[in-house]
Amino acid sequence: MAAVSNDGSVQYGSRTIQIPASTGDTFVADNVEVTRGTNVIEQTDQLGEPSGQVIVDAFVTGTAQIQMIASTDPPLLGEEFAETFVTSIGSETFIVSEVGQPETKDGEKKVNISFRKKYN
Repeated sequence: MAAVSNDGSVQYGSRTIQIPASTGDTFVADNVEVTRGTNVIEQTDQLGEPSGQVIVDAFVTGTAQIQMIASTDPPLLGEEFAETFVTSIGSETFIVSEVGQPETKDGEKKVNISFRKKYN
């Protein structure tokens, strides 16, 4: 059900993702979190005092909880999906790297997945 009214100032809801990217099932993804970190290389002098550093991008990783659809299996390890999480970055391709085993009582069936950005 869509919002009765949205003036554009409140971000809400979850997103859908298609796994695998072009031929797969569409899942509703809740609690999506993408991590864009850094790796730090530190240099010290002969006494161990800081003398320099380099900060470079780390691998982009993420997690999500996806709702299972009737008669649909969870995504498989290695399957890919494309999504735009940051408009200025644009569409990125991600690889499913971990899949939980969904079992629940008295609720919708969901599975936790982890994913990593595809670089090549």
